[in-house]
Amino acid sequence: MFERLLFGTAGVPNSTVKKSNPVEGVKRIHELGLDCMQLEFAHGVRMKEEVSSALRKVSYELGIPLTSHGPYYINLNAREQDKIDSSVERIIQTAKISDLCGAESMTFHAAFYMKDSPYDVFDLVEKSMNVIEERLSRLDIEIELRPELTGKSSQFGSLEELISLTKSVNSCKPCMDFSHLYARSGQYNTYEEFVEVLKVLKQELGAKALKQMHIHISGISSNSKGDLKHLNLDQSDFNWKDLLRALKDEDCRGYIICNSPNLEKDAVKMKEYYMSLQ
Repeated sequence: MFERLLFGTAGVPNSTVKKSNPVEGVKRIHELGLDCMQLEFAHGVRMKEEVSSALRKVSYELGIPLTSHGPYYINLNAREQDKIDSSVERIIQTAKISDLCGAESMTFHAAFYMKDSPYDVFDLVEKSMNVIEERLSRLDIEIELRPELTGKSSQFGSLEELISLTKSVNSCKPCMDFSHLYARSGQYNTYEEFVEVLKVLKQELGAKALKQMHIHISGISSNSKGDLKHLNLDQSDFNWKDLLRALKDEDCRGYIICNSPNLEKDAVKMKEYYMSLQ
């Protein structure tokens, strides 16, 4: 169980000398005074076994826990069954490699609506998640599966959908991307609204939901259809300071992963502000 919120980057920090080396990335996180790092498998799950065991070792030795993010081309509502099967395999492969690295929480974008009813898409996603849970259980892999709160209205992953999925699939928990929530809804950008979301999570999923959070934060640009791209915090009107204040006041704990283009600069900025709060 976490004692507070931990701050880290989505991927190897930009200032890492060997940018393609996640082991060096964990060392750089430690040097920067940050707390955790997310492994990005956005373009495929490729990692040699010696790298994963070295990651597990350095993560343990330096006290820098890891999370992970699955490939972008997952869609559990694809038109063809073989594409759904491929998406299931990608999630399982991400879980396997994440487990080898010692990561305890992995996130991914679960599905697109593809003009289908959100209710039908929910049923399909739930069915796939149950299959994934059963297969991981047979492999003796225990990892939190965290579908991400997505930023576009065309994507599965609203707050309500993630709460329902968490209630129906044991190993599921939400990955709360508050920047996406703002882009998706055009709301939830004030202290009061952030507290409201946290209270809903606590009420629907229990107090434990706020003690084991996996959160994404960055600056964000959006239009009527949702998010366009991640920005640095000071280039965006996303109200990150009030979000951190709400998270602190509600005694939330877990991982905060920074998705800003400048990665560690904004992660350090958030950690410093959070630690200054009384």
